[in-house]
Amino acid sequence: MLKPVLQHLQTQADASVQRLCDFLRIPSVSTDSAYAEHVQEAAQWVRERLTQAGLQTSLQASTTHPIVMAHNADDPDLLPNAPHILLYGHYDVQPPDPLELWETPPFEPTIRSDAIYARGASDDKGQVCCMLEALAAWKQVHGHIPIRVTVLIEGEEECGSGALHQFVHEHQEDLKADVVIISDTTMWDKNTIGITYGLRGLLYYDLKLHGPSRDLHSGMYGGVLANPCNELTAVLGKLFDDQHRITIPGFYEDVLDLTDAEREQWEELNFDAKEHCLKPVGVEQPHGEAGFTTLQRKWARPACDINGLYGGYGGKGAKTVIPSFAGAKVSFRLAANQNPKTIAKAFEDWLDSHDVHGCRWERTHLGDATPVVVSQDSPFMTAASKAIEDASGKLPVLVREGATIPVVGQFKQDLGIDSLLIGFGLVDDSIHSPNEKFDLKCFHLGCRTHAALIAQLAEMAQPSAVSSE
Repeated sequence: MLKPVLQHLQTQADASVQRLCDFLRIPSVSTDSAYAEHVQEAAQWVRERLTQAGLQTSLQASTTHPIVMAHNADDPDLLPNAPHILLYGHYDVQPPDPLELWETPPFEPTIRSDAIYARGASDDKGQVCCMLEALAAWKQVHGHIPIRVTVLIEGEEECGSGALHQFVHEHQEDLKADVVIISDTTMWDKNTIGITYGLRGLLYYDLKLHGPSRDLHSGMYGGVLANPCNELTAVLGKLFDDQHRITIPGFYEDVLDLTDAEREQWEELNFDAKEHCLKPVGVEQPHGEAGFTTLQRKWARPACDINGLYGGYGGKGAKTVIPSFAGAKVSFRLAANQNPKTIAKAFEDWLDSHDVHGCRWERTHLGDATPVVVSQDSPFMTAASKAIEDASGKLPVLVREGATIPVVGQFKQDLGIDSLLIGFGLVDDSIHSPNEKFDLKCFHLGCRTHAALIAQLAEMAQPSAVSSE
């Protein structure tokens, strides 16, 4: 049953690219209210494509942008005992700024060098379309999708997914499934698909350290009272020891160590830190926690970063002031098994343990996400590996990611299900930057892979019912 679906996708290759172009022309920027109508338009576009794939669809209202939901639970042709999958993605995109750095307008999709350039091409509209094309192909060829499918496509992933978190919590029964499939990550390289089985978590703070009631003349007050900029940088400068380990007491207590098998797997990837990680961003020397490789630091170890510093005078020339406050944005990437709430308390206690000489802290917790690691031995991982081999002719590699997708942790917490992250982007796709792209080879591979995954999952129900023929 898979072979004619793959043949249909091949005949539809040019038309599928045009459909993706239509989607990319919609400027669905979720963070800017000026684009609100376009965000609604994008949601409706996704809904119409899901309807064409034979699913029952709806636009779920939220406090911000609508959530597109679809399912085929009432289809009488579903295979008995077939797995139930939840497909997740997002139709919103980042703002396109700075516009002057785009070679072609961000919402006028342009194909050059076998890639499509537009905002959202890789993150995440192109990868969402891989799912949509596969579902539509099964419907067109066989009249139905053989396994139970629920689709959840949100419109505010790029601005925090606030409405989605509440929606998932309130609709747990409607969203129950056996596994979540997400395409919002990257391939290992241009020829090798990676299945991401682990993500780091996140904890984010905005800190302000307040001092005098107003900015002061440094000639009159310098050396007389505490300068918030001096005190803030002095405290934050103590976050790391000379081995670049985080000094917060108990910070590493719950970190899950790598297994010997994982160490061997990662060694076999032949990851060249300088070529693949550092040189592309103009850096020659790796840096981080002592005793670990760059890949281990990126995927399996926690990190802390000062994302921004502000306060006092930063304009041209000189202005001799002692500022009334100083601020910093501080984030933590959390390793497997770390709890954001535990780390938050430890960090706040650590801040309070320092004498800031009369200044006072104002702490704003800007959000957190739980780290996730799923088993490499699940039947869904096996099915996904076989599907990838069917679609690409090559087995995938199993990888972790240093980044965070907050909803993955929520799916685990609220729904009790693991996620498979099978992405088709490339590290040079310039997501969130000017000239974002999605290679057409990756797009078509994504369509085939999702179609093959449906076939493999159907085989889990009835081994003789679905074949590669």
